[in-house]
Formats: sequence, structure tokens, C-alpha cells
Amino acid sequence: MVKIIQRNVTPDEANLLVKEIQGTPYIVGYTFSEWMQAENIRIAEDDNGHLMGVSLNSDFAQNWTKIAVLYVREAYRGQGIGKRLFYAACEEAIARNRNIYTISANPIVILMINDLGFATFPGLFSFPESLQNHRSIIYGHTLKWLANFYRIKEIIRKHYVYKLKENFVYAIRLKSPG
Repeated sequence: MVKIIQRNVTPDEANLLVKEIQGTPYIVGYTFSEWMQAENIRIAEDDNGHLMGVSLNSDFAQNWTKIAVLYVREAYRGQGIGKRLFYAACEEAIARNRNIYTISANPIVILMINDLGFATFPGLFSFPESLQNHRSIIYGHTLKWLANFYRIKEIIRKHYVYKLKENFVYAIRLKSPG
């Protein structure tokens, strides 16, 4: 049985996540210390408490949450764990009345993004007209996120190792008015 719970990762889990995410083409990832400091994590685990997958929400600006990581360990893929983690991450942000921002190149995640009514666009310089007034918030967050040597190194490394093309979908879901 799979349980989705909110808790911090252990040091062993943080090391495991850094290592395994380095081996995936579409997740840039976070450092060990960032995983250890993160507070808004959902863990998929089995009855024995083994880590099956993880989602990481990261708050920024006044009313924004980024679904920053959605990762399912290879042995557990194809069981709907990623979907449960993604929906739980969205539900948590919606419950706190926050706008949601995420990026993905994973076709399954892109389907979920569309199913949940996110506005999508192909790049940071292609904001839909209806979202133009949120552009500076997203730009500011992105610049702050990129101002990290680990991420810059990983973006460059993954570009060459995986021969990545820019097929990422950027997505925003605005909070309900009121």
C-alpha cells in the first residue's frame, strides 16, 4: 500500500534524492542542504516506510507556490504514484489559496497540468496575454532560483549528457478569487 504523507526527508533520503535526480534528464534538482531545509515535502512511502517518490513545493513571492520537484524512484514508476504526489502538491497549495507555478517536460505531468486547468506556455518569454501581470514575479523567482552554482552546473551537464532540447512546458494555475 502507498501512503502519501507530508514530512521532512532524512539525511539518507536527501542523499538518495540528490544522487538519483542527477540521473534523470528533466529534473535539475536541489542540493543535500536544500533538501534538509525544505519543509513542504510530500513523500510516497510503502508500509515499511521506504521512499517511493517525492514532491517538493516551494513558496515564493506573496501568494505563489512552485511545484519544484516531482520524482518517483524507478522501481515504483507506472503505479500512479507520481499522479498522487502531483495532485497532493496541488491540493495543498490550493488549500492555502496560493497561485501555482510549475515546469515539466514529462508528458504524463503535462497531461496532469492540462487536466487541472493550468494555463500553459512554451517558455518564459511566451507568457499568455492573460498572465502578463504575473510575469515579473515569475522572472524574479527564476533568476533567484538560477543564482545557484549547483543548478547552473546541473543544467549545463544535463544539456550535454542528455542532449536536451527545450521541450519544457511552463504552467500557471491562479488561485480562486476571493
